[in-house]
Amino acid sequence: MKLETWKVTLGASLIVSTLLVGCGNSSSNTTSQDGDNTAGSGGSDTVNSSASNIPYLRENHANYKEHGSQQTPAPTKDANARSIHWTIAATTEDGAEKLAGHIIYMIGQLEADQNPRGWDKLFLMEAYMKYNKYYTTSVEKSATNVVVSKVANTACAYEVISAHSDAVSGDFFARGALMVDYSSRAEAILASSACNDVRTSLESYISARQSTRGNGGGGMGNNGGM
Repeated sequence: MKLETWKVTLGASLIVSTLLVGCGNSSSNTTSQDGDNTAGSGGSDTVNSSASNIPYLRENHANYKEHGSQQTPAPTKDANARSIHWTIAATTEDGAEKLAGHIIYMIGQLEADQNPRGWDKLFLMEAYMKYNKYYTTSVEKSATNVVVSKVANTACAYEVISAHSDAVSGDFFARGALMVDYSSRAEAILASSACNDVRTSLESYISARQSTRGNGGGGMGNNGGM
Protein backbone atom coordinates (compact mmCIF):
# COMPACT_ATOMS: atom_id res chain seq x y z
CA MET A 1 0.00 0.00 0.00
CA LYS A 2 1.41 3.34 -1.02
CA LEU A 3 2.13 5.84 1.77
CA GLU A 4 1.91 9.52 0.89
CA THR A 5 3.38 12.20 3.14
CA TRP A 6 2.91 15.98 3.11
CA LYS A 7 4.81 18.52 5.19
CA VAL A 8 2.78 21.66 5.82
CA THR A 9 5.01 24.71 5.44
CA LEU A 10 4.57 28.22 4.11
CA GLY A 11 4.02 26.60 0.70
CA ALA A 12 0.90 24.98 2.11
CA SER A 13 -1.50 26.42 -0.45
CA LEU A 14 0.14 24.41 -3.25
CA ILE A 15 0.43 21.27 -1.12
CA VAL A 16 -3.17 21.43 0.07
CA SER A 17 -4.48 22.14 -3.43
CA THR A 18 -2.75 18.93 -4.54
CA LEU A 19 -4.35 17.06 -1.63
CA LEU A 20 -7.86 18.31 -2.29
CA VAL A 21 -7.78 17.54 -6.02
CA GLY A 22 -7.49 13.87 -5.07
CA CYS A 23 -10.30 13.85 -2.51
CA GLY A 24 -12.64 10.89 -2.77
CA ASN A 25 -10.49 8.77 -5.09
CA SER A 26 -7.62 7.69 -2.85
CA SER A 27 -7.25 4.29 -1.24
CA SER A 28 -3.81 5.10 0.20
CA ASN A 29 -2.81 6.14 3.67
CA THR A 30 -2.13 9.83 4.16
CA THR A 31 0.18 11.23 6.80
CA SER A 32 1.01 14.87 7.50
CA GLN A 33 3.17 16.57 10.07
CA ASP A 34 3.60 20.29 10.48
CA GLY A 35 6.87 21.79 9.30
CA ASP A 36 9.12 24.73 10.09
CA ASN A 37 8.24 28.42 9.72
CA THR A 38 10.54 31.03 8.31
CA ALA A 39 8.26 34.08 8.22
CA GLY A 40 4.64 35.14 8.56
CA SER A 41 2.35 37.42 6.60
CA GLY A 42 0.38 38.39 9.67
CA GLY A 43 -3.15 38.49 10.83
CA SER A 44 -5.73 37.76 8.14
CA ASP A 45 -9.15 36.82 9.54
CA THR A 46 -10.44 35.09 6.41
CA VAL A 47 -10.77 31.39 5.62
CA ASN A 48 -11.34 29.90 2.17
CA SER A 49 -14.39 27.83 3.08
CA SER A 50 -14.19 25.77 -0.10
CA ALA A 51 -10.51 24.87 0.25
CA SER A 52 -10.95 24.14 3.94
CA ASN A 53 -14.00 21.87 3.36
CA ILE A 54 -16.02 23.75 6.00
CA PRO A 55 -19.42 23.56 4.23
CA TYR A 56 -19.08 19.80 3.78
CA LEU A 57 -17.96 19.22 7.35
CA ARG A 58 -20.74 21.32 8.82
CA GLU A 59 -23.38 19.51 6.77
CA ASN A 60 -21.96 16.09 7.63
CA HIS A 61 -20.78 16.66 11.20
CA ALA A 62 -23.01 13.88 12.57
CA ASN A 63 -21.40 11.33 10.24
CA TYR A 64 -18.16 11.40 12.24
CA LYS A 65 -17.95 9.06 15.22
CA GLU A 66 -15.48 7.90 17.82
CA HIS A 67 -13.60 4.97 16.29
CA GLY A 68 -15.23 1.68 17.25
CA SER A 69 -18.43 3.25 18.59
CA GLN A 70 -21.38 5.43 17.66
CA GLN A 71 -20.38 8.14 20.12
CA THR A 72 -19.49 11.73 19.24
CA PRO A 73 -15.73 11.97 18.66
CA ALA A 74 -13.88 13.02 21.80
CA PRO A 75 -10.18 13.50 22.44
CA THR A 76 -8.02 11.34 24.67
CA LYS A 77 -5.99 13.68 26.87
CA ASP A 78 -2.79 13.10 28.81
CA ALA A 79 -1.94 16.14 30.93
CA ASN A 80 1.38 14.66 32.02
CA ALA A 81 2.49 14.14 28.42
CA ARG A 82 0.69 17.34 27.36
CA SER A 83 -0.89 15.43 24.50
CA ILE A 84 -4.27 15.27 22.78
CA HIS A 85 -5.18 12.31 20.54
CA TRP A 86 -8.21 11.64 18.35
CA THR A 87 -9.24 8.60 16.34
CA ILE A 88 -12.22 9.60 14.24
CA ALA A 89 -14.23 7.31 11.97
CA ALA A 90 -16.02 8.71 8.93
CA THR A 91 -18.77 6.89 7.07
CA THR A 92 -16.88 7.11 3.76
CA GLU A 93 -13.31 7.49 2.56
CA ASP A 94 -14.28 10.82 1.00
CA GLY A 95 -15.51 12.02 4.39
CA ALA A 96 -12.21 11.03 5.99
CA GLU A 97 -10.28 12.76 3.21
CA LYS A 98 -12.33 15.93 3.66
CA LEU A 99 -11.65 15.99 7.40
CA ALA A 100 -7.92 15.31 7.03
CA GLY A 101 -7.72 17.93 4.28
CA HIS A 102 -9.42 20.49 6.49
CA ILE A 103 -7.01 19.94 9.35
CA ILE A 104 -3.98 20.13 7.06
CA TYR A 105 -5.34 23.33 5.52
CA MET A 106 -5.77 24.91 8.95
CA ILE A 107 -2.25 23.91 10.03
CA GLY A 108 -0.99 25.76 6.96
CA GLN A 109 -3.04 28.84 7.82
CA LEU A 110 -1.70 29.02 11.37
CA GLU A 111 1.88 28.33 10.34
CA ALA A 112 1.57 31.19 7.83
CA ASP A 113 0.65 33.52 10.72
CA GLN A 114 -3.03 33.82 9.79
CA ASN A 115 -5.88 34.30 12.27
CA PRO A 116 -9.05 32.39 11.37
CA ARG A 117 -11.75 33.36 13.89
CA GLY A 118 -9.84 36.46 14.92
CA TRP A 119 -12.80 37.56 17.04
CA ASP A 120 -12.31 34.60 19.41
CA LYS A 121 -9.49 34.88 21.95
CA LEU A 122 -9.11 31.12 22.32
CA PHE A 123 -8.35 30.71 18.64
CA LEU A 124 -6.03 33.69 18.66
CA MET A 125 -4.14 32.02 21.50
CA GLU A 126 -3.96 28.79 19.54
CA ALA A 127 -2.71 30.65 16.46
CA TYR A 128 0.02 32.24 18.60
CA MET A 129 0.99 28.87 20.04
CA LYS A 130 1.12 27.15 16.64
CA TYR A 131 3.09 29.90 14.87
CA ASN A 132 5.60 30.05 17.71
CA LYS A 133 5.95 26.24 17.80
CA TYR A 134 4.56 25.64 21.26
CA TYR A 135 2.83 22.50 20.01
CA THR A 136 3.02 20.04 17.11
CA THR A 137 0.26 18.38 15.12
CA SER A 138 0.24 15.14 13.16
CA VAL A 139 -2.57 13.90 10.93
CA GLU A 140 -2.94 10.43 9.46
CA LYS A 141 -5.76 9.21 7.25
CA SER A 142 -6.23 5.51 6.50
CA ALA A 143 -9.37 4.35 4.69
CA THR A 144 -12.27 5.87 6.69
CA ASN A 145 -10.23 6.71 9.81
CA VAL A 146 -8.45 9.93 10.72
CA VAL A 147 -5.94 10.02 13.58
CA VAL A 148 -4.92 13.42 14.93
CA SER A 149 -2.29 14.01 17.60
CA LYS A 150 -1.21 17.26 19.22
CA VAL A 151 1.66 17.52 21.67
CA ALA A 152 2.41 20.75 23.57
CA ASN A 153 5.78 21.68 24.99
CA THR A 154 4.48 24.05 27.69
CA ALA A 155 1.64 23.89 30.22
CA CYS A 156 0.01 26.99 28.74
CA ALA A 157 0.00 25.56 25.23
CA TYR A 158 -1.51 22.33 26.56
CA GLU A 159 -4.36 24.22 28.23
CA VAL A 160 -5.06 26.01 24.94
CA ILE A 161 -5.13 22.90 22.75
CA SER A 162 -7.15 21.07 25.40
CA ALA A 163 -9.80 23.80 25.42
CA HIS A 164 -9.86 23.80 21.64
CA SER A 165 -10.40 20.03 21.56
CA ASP A 166 -13.38 20.41 23.91
CA ALA A 167 -14.88 22.97 21.53
CA VAL A 168 -14.45 20.70 18.53
CA SER A 169 -15.99 17.71 20.32
CA GLY A 170 -18.78 19.38 22.25
CA ASP A 171 -19.91 21.99 19.77
CA PHE A 172 -18.76 21.07 16.27
CA PHE A 173 -19.04 17.28 16.14
CA ALA A 174 -21.98 17.15 18.55
CA ARG A 175 -24.05 20.03 17.13
CA GLY A 176 -22.43 21.36 13.97
CA ALA A 177 -21.98 24.71 15.73
CA LEU A 178 -19.32 26.99 14.26
CA MET A 179 -19.86 30.40 15.81
CA VAL A 180 -19.59 29.83 19.57
CA ASP A 181 -17.24 32.37 21.19
CA TYR A 182 -14.76 30.79 23.64
CA SER A 183 -13.10 34.05 24.68
CA SER A 184 -14.16 33.69 28.31
CA ARG A 185 -12.42 30.31 28.57
CA ALA A 186 -9.36 31.83 26.92
CA GLU A 187 -9.30 34.61 29.52
CA ALA A 188 -9.36 32.04 32.33
CA ILE A 189 -6.46 30.15 30.77
CA LEU A 190 -4.53 33.36 30.20
CA ALA A 191 -4.99 34.34 33.86
CA SER A 192 -3.79 30.94 35.13
CA SER A 193 -0.32 30.26 36.48
CA ALA A 194 0.31 27.96 33.48
CA CYS A 195 0.65 31.03 31.29
CA ASN A 196 2.76 33.25 33.55
CA ASP A 197 5.78 33.14 31.24
CA VAL A 198 3.91 34.10 28.06
CA ARG A 199 1.03 36.20 29.40
CA THR A 200 2.45 39.57 28.36
CA SER A 201 3.27 38.35 24.86
CA LEU A 202 -0.13 36.71 24.47
CA GLU A 203 -1.97 39.81 25.65
CA SER A 204 -0.05 41.94 23.16
CA TYR A 205 -0.76 39.45 20.37
CA ILE A 206 -4.49 39.36 21.14
CA SER A 207 -4.68 43.14 21.36
CA ALA A 208 -3.00 43.54 17.98
CA ARG A 209 -4.91 40.78 16.18
CA GLN A 210 -8.44 40.64 17.62
CA SER A 211 -11.12 41.57 15.10
CA THR A 212 -14.80 42.38 15.31
CA ARG A 213 -17.05 39.37 15.02
CA GLY A 214 -18.49 39.02 11.56
CA ASN A 215 -15.45 40.37 9.69
CA GLY A 216 -14.46 37.03 8.17
CA GLY A 217 -13.22 33.79 9.62
CA GLY A 218 -15.47 31.22 11.20
CA GLY A 219 -13.82 27.93 10.33
CA MET A 220 -14.36 24.70 12.19
CA GLY A 221 -10.76 24.06 12.36
CA ASN A 222 -9.89 26.76 13.91
CA ASN A 223 -12.93 25.36 15.49
CA GLY A 224 -9.99 24.12 14.12
CA GLY A 225 -8.00 22.72 12.85
CA MET A 226 -8.73 20.15 15.29
